[in-house]
Amino acid sequence: MTVSMLLLAPLVNAQPKTVTVWTDQSEYSPGETGTLYIVFYNDEDSAVTIEKITIVFDEWRAYRNENWEGNQTLEINQAIISKGAYEKETTFTVPTNGRAKSTEVDITIKTTELGNIYEDLWVTVTETPKYMEQVVTLFTIQVVLLIVCTIIIAATIFLSARRPQVTWKPTEKAG
Repeated sequence: MTVSMLLLAPLVNAQPKTVTVWTDQSEYSPGETGTLYIVFYNDEDSAVTIEKITIVFDEWRAYRNENWEGNQTLEINQAIISKGAYEKETTFTVPTNGRAKSTEVDITIKTTELGNIYEDLWVTVTETPKYMEQVVTLFTIQVVLLIVCTIIIAATIFLSARRPQVTWKPTEKAG
């Protein structure tokens, strides 16, 4: 019985995926705008109606100015035929304040026939280390000084290697 359960477990998990989500980039910076792509594939034998799609950026949620930020609700109300697909893309902006960190994105597709379908993905936010602009400026100055010093040394070597031409003055003969 145990062996048969182990053999059947991969078959249960091999069901086709009905929702696929991804972003247009693998990483984002604070303040950057990205695109979230959502595709729902109806593998049922009858039409499925998508009522709405709810998107929650877990770490970016905040209640500010009497408004929730970090959530999106897209009213769809569209029937998807059997073996048909629905594609939706929406934009998001990474916060520029302390909430600008990597986050899990929870996507809920509410359907009339199947109930709620859940999918999630991870949005990675890279943060430039503090004072990185100053480090880049320092390296730029260092390269310029290296070039100037090289030119000065080359000129010094060139000028010291040149010997002045000896000019002979004709001497008067006594006579």
